[in-house]
Amino acid sequence: MENRFLGILAEIEKARKGLAIYALTVLVLSAACFAFSERILLFLVQLLNRKLVAYDPSEGFFAMLSIALYSGLALSLPVGAGMLWQGAIAPRLPAWRRWGWAVIGTATGLFCVGMLLGYYVLLPAGVGFLTGFETPEVRALISARKFVSFCGTMLLVLGLSFEAPLASYILAKAGWLTSGFFRNKWRQAILGCVVLASVLTPTPDVYNLMLMSVPLLGLFFASFAVVWVVDRGKRNA
Repeated sequence: MENRFLGILAEIEKARKGLAIYALTVLVLSAACFAFSERILLFLVQLLNRKLVAYDPSEGFFAMLSIALYSGLALSLPVGAGMLWQGAIAPRLPAWRRWGWAVIGTATGLFCVGMLLGYYVLLPAGVGFLTGFETPEVRALISARKFVSFCGTMLLVLGLSFEAPLASYILAKAGWLTSGFFRNKWRQAILGCVVLASVLTPTPDVYNLMLMSVPLLGLFFASFAVVWVVDRGKRNA
């Protein structure tokens, strides 16, 4: 019993050190990205084709700071994936150790695909919908900080959501996830995706809620398909 308790404490200490290293990595990358935050903001503003406004003297600075933080989080993904692989997954799947770089590369690629889908498809649709209610008498003034939060949250969530098929594949190969789970939980998954989208969507409108919900549901069923293929391969082996 004592050895088990000491083992748990060792795992907690290891996780604490890992989180501290990852947090430091995010801070360093965010500080480096701050120098490019204005260029990134101009890249995002292309979606609006208009100028943003600041409602107080500090808003411009905090908008740039938010861009740097979002960028640091995005760039830290390979580091986080590598630490998660080395610290949590590889020790429990010794036969997979040689696939570490392939898994990290795939995770990074899927994250980029999710962000590209968000920038080129979902964000233009969401921003266009929100600004489509203007009239000659009413002109929307868009806050710089809120716009950055809207774009950053949607892009990060979509990028991370695209990791679901890869995570499902690893869990299925390890025997920790089966297609039966998806068949039994699809109703709860639909509700969960809608609730999650409502929490993560920075705006309260139904249109952007649906824009976030549809990709999440699509990734759920894509993960279902991946696990079903793995299960079928095991049965035929």
